Amino acid sequence: MRTIEDVARYLQDSGIAYQDFGDGMFVVSDEERGVRNLAIKVDSPVVIFRMRAGDTPERGTAGREALFEELLRINGGGLLHSAFSLQDDGIYLSAALPLDNLDQNELQAVVEDMGLAASQHLPRLNLHLSHP
Repeated sequence: MRTIEDVARYLQDSGIAYQDFGDGMFVVSDEERGVRNLAIKVDSPVVIFRMRAGDTPERGTAGREALFEELLRINGGGLLHSAFSLQDDGIYLSAALPLDNLDQNELQAVVEDMGLAASQHLPRLNLHLSHP
């Protein structure tokens, strides 16, 4: 069975820049990978990855529906391990993996997928999102 220590070791061995906030909470900020403030939380039986993409446009805002449609299109064809989601406080790029089977390659693939998604898709959506 994998543990928080395994996740920390995978991050370290991958050369991914991160901070360990304790209790299974890590924050990755690695410009080389296109990742900024990616929260990784070990919450057995899963590892949750969340990166804030921007604010949710207010109801009635021009382009809101088009933005949501574009996010769904990206989810359907532009992402491998992650997906855009709406939360109460904004739009996030999220993923989850089972902790028991997690290995270094899977963790690194999710981090890189999220970095790629941020660098490829967020600039195009930038007209609709205000970044934190």
